[in-house]
Amino acid sequence: MTRFILKYSLVGYLLLVCFTASAQKQIEQQFIDAFSQNEQFKSASIGIEVCDLKTGDVLAKHQSEKSLTPASTQKLVTTAAAIEILGADFQFKTDVYITGRIDKDGKLMGNLVIRGFGDPTLGSKYFPKNNHFISTIYSELKKLGIRQINGQLLTDNSFYESSIPRTWIWEDIGNYYGAVPHPISYKDNTYTLHFESKEAGLLTQIKKVDNKPFNLKLTNEVMASKINKDRAYVFGGTTSSQRRVKGTIPENRSDFKVKGALSRPELVLLKDLKAVLITGGIPIKNEIYRVKTQKTLLQFRSPPLSEIIALTNQKSINLFADHLLFQIGIKQKKEGSWKSGIKAITEFWQSKSINTKGLFLYDGSGLSHFNAISAHALNQILIYMNKSVNSDVFFNSLPIAGKNGTLKNFGKQSLLANKFKAKTGSMMGVRSYSGILTKSNGEKIAISFIINNYTCTSKKLSKMFEDLLIEISNH
Repeated sequence: MTRFILKYSLVGYLLLVCFTASAQKQIEQQFIDAFSQNEQFKSASIGIEVCDLKTGDVLAKHQSEKSLTPASTQKLVTTAAAIEILGADFQFKTDVYITGRIDKDGKLMGNLVIRGFGDPTLGSKYFPKNNHFISTIYSELKKLGIRQINGQLLTDNSFYESSIPRTWIWEDIGNYYGAVPHPISYKDNTYTLHFESKEAGLLTQIKKVDNKPFNLKLTNEVMASKINKDRAYVFGGTTSSQRRVKGTIPENRSDFKVKGALSRPELVLLKDLKAVLITGGIPIKNEIYRVKTQKTLLQFRSPPLSEIIALTNQKSINLFADHLLFQIGIKQKKEGSWKSGIKAITEFWQSKSINTKGLFLYDGSGLSHFNAISAHALNQILIYMNKSVNSDVFFNSLPIAGKNGTLKNFGKQSLLANKFKAKTGSMMGVRSYSGILTKSNGEKIAISFIINNYTCTSKKLSKMFEDLLIEISNH
């Protein structure tokens, strides 16, 4: 009798668990249905999926297989692949060598050459502790007793060819967030325009330019405005030194900064290096030397990939993500290019059983409006990374709600603070989130959301998604 009771008690318990789980799914599906059917999204395309992070079971969804433009949430795809393919400890390198010989008077009868291998952190404001590249070169020259360089300061950019993706729009490519990978990247491949503005409606003035590109020719059409936002854009590509700056900046500013993309960052590096050497008592004579003998001066290393990925995801740095794309292409395809990197990433995720048929990649950062991915694919990557040996490094790189990165102000005064970590994405008509929510009961779920062509304000959309996460968290 006792065994009979125990047997059916266990069956009853299992049925209760199944019923509870089923009821839970129904509730979460109701939340998703109500959210996606909001009148504000009548013209929008939406993809949402909620999964159990540990088991991968789908708890709720809405058009989760639909491929949509993800904006910067695509960095999740790139950074996860990078850490798996390259490893958390991978470091970019930059070689510096001298050619010719050093005579008895300390004169280098040859050149100083910098050869780049795609390090995005040289001189980067995001890695101030790594900004001793030029001073290290100076120190090594002094150790060798070099008091003068009779030859030239040169760069070697043969590692790969830099180019702008054909699907990036004209409004993006001249601005700081449109900077592209170079074998020698320097100071985040940006220059800074310092504007002065008077009252609204008047033309502004450019007072100075930091990291000024060689032969830059600027046409300023930026007006002062009562709108307290940066709405100035730099127009111009790599085929010309002409740049036109249009739009508005806030009125009555003495020093308002607008950043543009450098097309030749190595020239700015050489200019800065030359200034330090001359100031330090090592003049450069710029004589022509064509000698083959060379001696390594130093090999400079970037911070480890784990640190680069953390900044890439938390600050949503396009340049870093695209450098990772190129490096993946080199590792997997022996070629640094947009095409090889995209192919390598697609093949990698395909090998991990991620459905890549709906994956359309045109860069590594998400800047192209032609990129497309589904909420389901994003969740599958999250679930895969949760089981990876690189799990902690990867998930620690994601912004945390109410704490840091692009989620610093999201859910700050709610129960979502410190409970939701995700990569975010936004561009005109696009908003996306993909990450992990720790529910009130401690359960961890993967949730990915992409919306294109919504009609409400971005602020209102953010609040609506915040409310949805709170509802899911409490049930």
